[in-house]
Amino acid sequence: GNVLLDLWCHQHTGQWFDANGQWAASGQAHAGLLAQLLSDPYFAQTGIKSTGRDDFNPAWLEGQINRLQIDSTLPPQDVQATLVELTARTLAQCAQVGNATLWGGIQPKQALVCGGGARNSYLMARLQHALGHQVQLSTTDSAGWPGEWMEAAAFAWLAHQCVLGQCGNVPRVTGAAGPRVLGAIYPA
Repeated sequence: GNVLLDLWCHQHTGQWFDANGQWAASGQAHAGLLAQLLSDPYFAQTGIKSTGRDDFNPAWLEGQINRLQIDSTLPPQDVQATLVELTARTLAQCAQVGNATLWGGIQPKQALVCGGGARNSYLMARLQHALGHQVQLSTTDSAGWPGEWMEAAAFAWLAHQCVLGQCGNVPRVTGAAGPRVLGAIYPA
């Protein structure tokens, strides 16, 4: 899921997340706002990328809304629905770019989602729509890996690679100059 979804929800409802996406589902995505959000230069960058609250935060969103001069007329649940659509479309776009560049054009048959977004049925439905029906969307839980374990499992794998002295990165994904052992061990 998108951190901005939770921040917007909390700002307007007092709830820390939009349970099952019900609040977003009560609104309608605003086409003009969605186009404005998608015009951010970040989304035009190619390759694998990562971002967070530094780039996408309430101030960024308010600025985007103000550019359209619709802030007084747009219901907050419509903004939430638009943020869901932004998340679904950009995730699907990343999967399509990954198909073309990382996996040699091979179309995956399944996509697994973890984190809070996996528990948001509205977001999952919009993501399935954006991916198309040729990709089966499910959660990592259904594959035997609870979503709450994913980050811990990733760091455990990185630690394992470090202890073995083996590469812990994929240069074509990270942009690193080459394979690297990540982390360090400092005996007491």
